[in-house]
Amino acid sequence: MCALGRLFAQIDAQLSSAWQVFPQIGVVTDGATVRMPDLVIASADIDRDAPSVEAARVALAIEIISPGSKSFDTDVKPYEYADARIPYFWLVDPVPPVTVTAYALVDADYEESQRGEGIFVVAEPCPLRIDLAALAR
Repeated sequence: MCALGRLFAQIDAQLSSAWQVFPQIGVVTDGATVRMPDLVIASADIDRDAPSVEAARVALAIEIISPGSKSFDTDVKPYEYADARIPYFWLVDPVPPVTVTAYALVDADYEESQRGEGIFVVAEPCPLRIDLAALAR
């Protein structure tokens, strides 16, 4: 199982019934542009088989840095997600030691709210405890 699958499994096992996690669902960011984050946490009332979701319904977009799209994952997508007003964004670097940088939307821009490796614990947008080292196995 890859890092994406391991992260999905950890998140899915912890979500309350109010939330669900989607792997690689399209997110409509500006009416015409559709981006596909690696994972999205959104409200539970979204159809699991939907090909896309409006950015306004997304609580958290997660990107796992890929060697072939590193600058796009780190430079372009965060700005588009912020412009689309997605409240939270995580950038996961899967190169051991696996790290995550969490951002929160403040005045239409993301500000780093937390960075971690090992065990990563957040309260927003929902309580999660992620074993980052397990993503590299």
